Amino acid sequence: MGGSFTPSLNPREVHLRTQFAIAFVAAIAAASFAAPGRAADTAQQANMKSCAANWNGMTAAAKSKTTYKDYMSTCLKAPASAAAATPAAMTAKPAAATPAAMTAKPAAKAEAGSAKCKDGKTVTYTHRSGTCSGHGGVATWL
Repeated sequence: MGGSFTPSLNPREVHLRTQFAIAFVAAIAAASFAAPGRAADTAQQANMKSCAANWNGMTAAAKSKTTYKDYMSTCLKAPASAAAATPAAMTAKPAAATPAAMTAKPAAKAEAGSAKCKDGKTVTYTHRSGTCSGHGGVATWL
């Protein structure tokens, strides 16, 4: 009798080999369907993340001098080295873009007064809301 030899496997061996085969196929499938690695951030994305991190690291007093939207707008226009500065070194707006006349809002709200607009025009107002809206915003309250 010249037949082939077939070893007999017990049920435990069959189960272990089946589990191994399933795990092996699952690993190959996962590797072939896995999403490619996340692309590196663009310079703009990195700058946005840096500006946002700097805002989060600022003190409440520094944040009260500007809005998040204005800060991000100014920060994103600044050179990358300014945006990459540590939060402790950041001010409300980067020094190069901050007008010297820009100061914190006065504690008491005035009902009427004057303001110097960012385009240089001096205006009077009865309420602060909307003052210098057609002139780039308020540079300083007089």
